[in-house]
Amino acid sequence: MTRRGLALRLIIAVLVLGVLAIVAFRLFLVRFIRVPTGAMMNTILPGDQLVVYRLLGGITRGDVVVFKYRENEESYVARIIGLPGETIQLKGKLIYINGSVLDEQRVLVESRDNMHEPLKELSTEGSGPYRVYYVAHPSAEDEMSGDIATETPFKIPNESYFLMGDNRDNSYDSRYRGPAPRNLIWGKCSMIYVSEIQPERIFKKVQ
Repeated sequence: MTRRGLALRLIIAVLVLGVLAIVAFRLFLVRFIRVPTGAMMNTILPGDQLVVYRLLGGITRGDVVVFKYRENEESYVARIIGLPGETIQLKGKLIYINGSVLDEQRVLVESRDNMHEPLKELSTEGSGPYRVYYVAHPSAEDEMSGDIATETPFKIPNESYFLMGDNRDNSYDSRYRGPAPRNLIWGKCSMIYVSEIQPERIFKKVQ
């Protein structure tokens, strides 16, 4: 075989391996998803498209992840709130983990029917590494909704996680469906690469 033919084969082999590596990365290590609902507003808006990286290591409280509650059903996006073995209870706007209040920035917002506009923020209380959103109600309606962990403390099973949407009054999450098992948590949301509502959000980190 001539040197030219050998060089050509080498180039073809490198290109094929490169394509295979990209396909493998796309199939097993990264996903690109579009979020259709407002369960994570204002952190993630309907129409935001996200880069999601496969979770190969540990899961941290506060991570925004893509997961399923059961096999063979659609994927969801929510935030990790409770870890395996912990006890969680929800009282009003406060979350108690093993009896201690979880640090969160709680933002009061106006009720809004139009899902294609961000929630209008009124005030903020508390401090923490991320922001969550509650519709401003009269105090008589101030209890957090849900069937699980609202009346009595709930013990999170081993290898399972309690997840909640940031739009706390409009999220069908672990308060209703229970915790999600670790093997059905696929990956962590990294950033927004397209936003249909606010184009300036492109390349914004999800946190």
